[in-house]
Amino acid sequence: MASQVSPGIVLKERDLSNVVVTGSLAITAAVAGSFAKGPVGEIVNINSQKDFLNIFGSPAEGNAADWHVANEFLAYGGRLAVVRTESGVKNAGSTQGVLVKSASDFVAGAGGSEAFIARSAGTWGNGLTVVVVDRGADQIVNLDAAFAATPAPGDAITIGGKAGKVLEASSQSVSVILDAPGDGLIAAADVIVGAGAASADLNVTSVSNWYLNTEIGTTGLKLSAIGPRPGTSEFASAKGFSWDEVHVALIDKTGAVSGTPNTIVERLTYLSKLSDGTGSEGSKSYYKDVINEESRYVFNGNHPPVDVTFTTNLGDDSSQTGAMFDIVGLHTDDLTGGVDDYGYTTGEISDAFDLFGDTEEATVDFILMGGSMGTEADTKVKANKIIAIAAARRDCIAFVSPHVGNQIGSSGALSAATQRDNTVDFFSTLSSTSFAVFDSGIKYAYDRFGDKYRWIPCNGDIAGLCVNTSATVDDWISPAGVNRGSLRNAVKLAYNPNKADRDELYQNRINPIVAFPGQGITLFGDKTALASPSAFDRINVRRLFLNVQKRAKGLGQQVLFEINDEITRSGFASAMTSYLTEVQARRGVTDFLVVCDETNNTPDVIDRNEFVAELYIKPTRSINFITITFTATKTGVSFSEVVGR
Repeated sequence: MASQVSPGIVLKERDLSNVVVTGSLAITAAVAGSFAKGPVGEIVNINSQKDFLNIFGSPAEGNAADWHVANEFLAYGGRLAVVRTESGVKNAGSTQGVLVKSASDFVAGAGGSEAFIARSAGTWGNGLTVVVVDRGADQIVNLDAAFAATPAPGDAITIGGKAGKVLEASSQSVSVILDAPGDGLIAAADVIVGAGAASADLNVTSVSNWYLNTEIGTTGLKLSAIGPRPGTSEFASAKGFSWDEVHVALIDKTGAVSGTPNTIVERLTYLSKLSDGTGSEGSKSYYKDVINEESRYVFNGNHPPVDVTFTTNLGDDSSQTGAMFDIVGLHTDDLTGGVDDYGYTTGEISDAFDLFGDTEEATVDFILMGGSMGTEADTKVKANKIIAIAAARRDCIAFVSPHVGNQIGSSGALSAATQRDNTVDFFSTLSSTSFAVFDSGIKYAYDRFGDKYRWIPCNGDIAGLCVNTSATVDDWISPAGVNRGSLRNAVKLAYNPNKADRDELYQNRINPIVAFPGQGITLFGDKTALASPSAFDRINVRRLFLNVQKRAKGLGQQVLFEINDEITRSGFASAMTSYLTEVQARRGVTDFLVVCDETNNTPDVIDRNEFVAELYIKPTRSINFITITFTATKTGVSFSEVVGR
């Protein structure tokens, strides 16, 4: 410390960039499964239970276990990286169901034959109606008698001296687009109608505003519920065009999306039919671009079909082509053909988990097995898949629960001995590795969406306890025991092992989950799935090394392509030492040594463009076994005589 002989201030710098920052929100678990909504076959990052529900929908009978395992993990904190499996799902479309896996899949051409297609696969889209409305007609004109021959859309018509065209007509009424509406509207008076399709003049009995009085199918909603009548945008007007504006709305006819039938769930208003159209602030206004970039519910492939074959004065611009140049009036598409499929195969779930195999493409800390599959054999395939990925990556941990059928019989209750033997047998063939954690738990939890209780594997909870431990203390502290190991949202266990069963489970790499009277349901073990005795057969040690390795990798990236000299080596060693000192102060290690100097960076190593650093770490150990001895002595005996102190 600098000495001072008179009052003054000494400025010092301290590098805090190397200290440990452990936050639960930084911990990400990977999970794959079948869901009601969401992109298929790509990783989606989820930050909360609300996001998970909004993107992937609520649980159904066929995917409840996968869904709740993922959701239970989020209840403890952290984040999820989710992949929806590709099975037999389809997106609802204008004419049929078609699989569009994701936005990138749509851009690549999937679903392009449909005018509108639901943004993700599933039956949820079958209740959507897409509404497209532009300027439409000016008036609905009712007549005192029927047309001799009903005019067709696009026919010229003259009413009371005002010329126009027919948008649509019935036997005794006609919706009219006036050529010059600014010259006045048709009046409900004794006005003579002249039309090529009429065999005699007809009288007008009443008139009404087409936009305000046109209903959208059988929804009970009128066009005015979407917004004011579309007109001409500033962009079109500046180019000499007219009537380019269009509104697009999404109606939930069944209530599957909003909970209330015939609800407008999305409005995209004042869009343009001009492909280069822009809004007042320069943003895109072309209807297809806006729908495909901003809609939460649908993509737009082809132009929607129109019933009217004439065009108005949008101009003769060769770059502006397509059916949407026409006046469409009102067009609706009831989406159909969406399909759910929750029964994925071992191949499909393996393909989904494979997306997490690349450490550079996917950053994850945990991998969750999720729910069981239909058979024990398939569940083992799924479990071994995530174990293999974690072991290959070497930067994350797989969490595995037993097959539900091991503990819950299809025809009646299983004995505790049978449950124990089944559970041990299930895990006995799974790979030995310190990058996996096995648990014994199937918990009984309430499903508020189905208003029922379900049996849910606990692998999401065990990973969640690790997140909570990191949030409250540190990665290298054991998540087990009454202080940190209490499971949430658990009513009871399918199998509650006694002391003898716990001994057998623990010897077989399985962490017991136990319901103690008055203490709740608790994780009562902290072993990894490593079969041979090692420092890495404990969760806290494995997580300590993953934490330190992550920091070392970050420091390594900073020295990559630098000069391998004393300055670089000293900087790396100093930063790593600072980090490990902080870990030691927070009870992660008892001692450590960092070697990164000329002893391991020899001239030969330097000439090979290599950089070598060696870390020696003495990890702290969690207490698994406690022995407390009570000794009674005679009154006159000195304690020093008994214990030698």
